[in-house]
Amino acid sequence: MRRLFDALPGPLLVRVLIVVVLVVVALILLGLLFEWAGDLLDTGGTVGF
Repeated sequence: MRRLFDALPGPLLVRVLIVVVLVVVALILLGLLFEWAGDLLDTGGTVGF
């Protein structure tokens, strides 16, 4: 992880901002993936039936 962070371009503040943006984008994509999978797998019935 440290090597990947050090490989990013720019000074420390720019690298931190890049990491924060990447984490936010990854969390948004993960949420969309769960929403899509939930809609895909939902049978429309009640739980247990």
